Amino acid sequence: MSLNKPFRHALPVSEALFHDPLYLTHAGWERIKPGESYPQRDAPFYYFEWRDGRTLPEFCLALVISGSGEIETRDHRGRIGSGDAFLFRPGEWHRHRPSPKTGWTLMWIHFNGDEPLRWLREGSFNLRQNFAEIENIKLFRAQFEYLLVSVHGYPSANSANYSRQAIGLMSHFLTDTRSRAARGIVEVTDIVVKSAVEYIWNFSHDIVDVPSVARKVGVARRTLDRRFKAATGRSVLGEIQICRVSRAAKLLQETKVPVKHIVHRAGFRSDEHLRLSFQKAFGKSPQAFRQKV
Repeated sequence: MSLNKPFRHALPVSEALFHDPLYLTHAGWERIKPGESYPQRDAPFYYFEWRDGRTLPEFCLALVISGSGEIETRDHRGRIGSGDAFLFRPGEWHRHRPSPKTGWTLMWIHFNGDEPLRWLREGSFNLRQNFAEIENIKLFRAQFEYLLVSVHGYPSANSANYSRQAIGLMSHFLTDTRSRAARGIVEVTDIVVKSAVEYIWNFSHDIVDVPSVARKVGVARRTLDRRFKAATGRSVLGEIQICRVSRAAKLLQETKVPVKHIVHRAGFRSDEHLRLSFQKAFGKSPQAFRQKV
């Protein structure tokens, strides 16, 4: 399945999802032709008059794929174009619209949860006003599209999988250099290795292994292993493992999510896989690690 026709989905949010660190509420993409009215009146939840603007009870993250437009909050007004991502916060008055000369194609998600609210309180968002500062826009767009394809395939079955993907998406503009250093991400000059590292740290919560990473960056597995080892001092598999252990440790430290749910959220195959990985990394079980912190 691919994104070929615009859609808007209001996702059902179960009581269980309310306890997740982050959960999606709406998602979609739109293609507005030059001169076409905006927002479209057939979408009551999204409709607003430009003169009035709107506020939302949740976060809104959007990416302009093509075209241009403008956004405005009470603090600033700015032009937006292809490749620009922007974020509106819960309760923040705003308005946005495409240019009548160009129209736009826009992808967006609405979400909420304790985790993004904590990021907001701590000032963790890497934002220039409402614009997200993103180093790798191609990877960000691919991840955004992957999430929307998943949602569009099963819009009536909101799941923790969507939440995991959204957390990965948000990681592109969260500033936390200490955790970046702690989790072992190294700066490399080899562009293939750099792309592999970025892919691992953004998608290893999903089904990722060495062959899939090699396919993603377009080189043979042996070539990737050799170049990865030369650039980072560790194997591709080792990087995947470090990433998953780090993600699980963060969830254990900062949330009350049960260990049985952390297993798949962090990309482990089973409870035993998580336990053995923690025993090797920290010399203790995940439960003991949580009690210690």
